[in-house]
Amino acid sequence: MAELLVTFTEPTRSSTGDLYYARAFGQIASDGLWEGWLEFTRAGDDEIATTRRESEQPNRADLIYWAQGLTQTYLEGALARALAPAPAVIVRSEQREFPDGAPRPSSMGVAAVTPRVVLDPFLTYAEGEKLLHNQLHALSRDHLQSIIEAYRFADGDESDWTRSASKVALVDRIIERVRARFAATGTSRTISPDIPASEQARE
Repeated sequence: MAELLVTFTEPTRSSTGDLYYARAFGQIASDGLWEGWLEFTRAGDDEIATTRRESEQPNRADLIYWAQGLTQTYLEGALARALAPAPAVIVRSEQREFPDGAPRPSSMGVAAVTPRVVLDPFLTYAEGEKLLHNQLHALSRDHLQSIIEAYRFADGDESDWTRSASKVALVDRIIERVRARFAATGTSRTISPDIPASEQARE
């Protein structure tokens, strides 16, 4: 059963200028860990927007600690995620080589979904490595894995690494790659997901 953890008294403003009041909820997940999410109620008409899982903690006390430490910047990002439409599913035709050498379209479509990224690690790092560290540790494993996949922080021979690595290892990998990018370029320019940083450096 969902439990109200924290009620935020300061409203959070959306990109359209609407004000929302946030509340943090939590419950025990099927794996025995505590998961937390945020609910935003719009001032004036009580429209509610809810995020997906925002954090996963080993116990209730740690989840409350996470919720109580959320900054207004984090809440603004969470509100944007809650209001954002579901990611589009792009269906493309798969090409196969046939014995005669002529490529022919397959009758089966392949669905490709870009991982949903809930935090831009480069923008956050530009505000301070400690802030990025704290924000990443507040996220769930699913969100960390999505960041690593979207920004291609896993090496080519690590196809199973993100699923087996610990949460600490995932956070360390993200910080390591972002720090290296900043050291190499001396820039705080945002890096787009799904485009290797080496290619963007040539833009």
